[in-house]
Amino acid sequence: FFVAVGVGAAATIVAGQHFGQVATGPGGARVLAGTGSGEMSALEGTGVETTGPAEAPESTRVEPPEDSNDSNATGNLASFVHRADRGNTRQNYTYLSDTNIDGKANAVIIVSAIPKPEGDGVAPYGHNIGVWYEPGAKKWAIFNQDQTSVPTGAAFEVVVPQPSEGFVHRAEPSDTVDNATYLYGPATNGKPDAAVSVTQNWNPGGGGGIYNDHPTDVFYDGDVGQWAIYNRDSAPIPEGAAYNVFVPQVAG
Repeated sequence: FFVAVGVGAAATIVAGQHFGQVATGPGGARVLAGTGSGEMSALEGTGVETTGPAEAPESTRVEPPEDSNDSNATGNLASFVHRADRGNTRQNYTYLSDTNIDGKANAVIIVSAIPKPEGDGVAPYGHNIGVWYEPGAKKWAIFNQDQTSVPTGAAFEVVVPQPSEGFVHRAEPSDTVDNATYLYGPATNGKPDAAVSVTQNWNPGGGGGIYNDHPTDVFYDGDVGQWAIYNRDSAPIPEGAAYNVFVPQVAG
């Protein structure tokens, strides 16, 4: 499904260094407003927002199956295409519905916008996206971090990894430097060929969250033997920003 992508030319990453409110319902949605420090205020009425791989790098996109909205489970991994419509969308977020994630505030979800055909090519989605859990509705949602409305018909590829292949990473002072936050664990340490995919998660577990409206990517730092998530536009990653991480296991 999703594959790791390399370092962008514009990235300002210090390689080789490693440092050891909630929405209540779907109606009357109000958009979260940034505080300047990366923190988001609690939603009043109904919440929105999350933080995902801003406009999930198109290189991580998977082709949608013929039947969009149908769940396709392989082993313990599930994938489906979600389409925003009037029934599931509230301003800048669109609710997901799948038995693998409904009511599961600690689910790990990877999402990527699917570009629309345009002329002889495709039109990118054009917004940084993420996921967030709305406790009142007991639903996960994909949202536009720039607070613009999700257009009807927008399509997203959704992958729910099996527990052994997905986890949540939080950016902390001990693992973050400037615009990069380093992953640590047996799934990624010393594995430059690992396929690492990430989606920003505004509120793991369903509480308050941290906002990071920037395009996100991953790279492998050979000097320390670790993978890192970074903001492609060189913006600093705010402390506490959370990411869903998917690392498929390779047999053998």
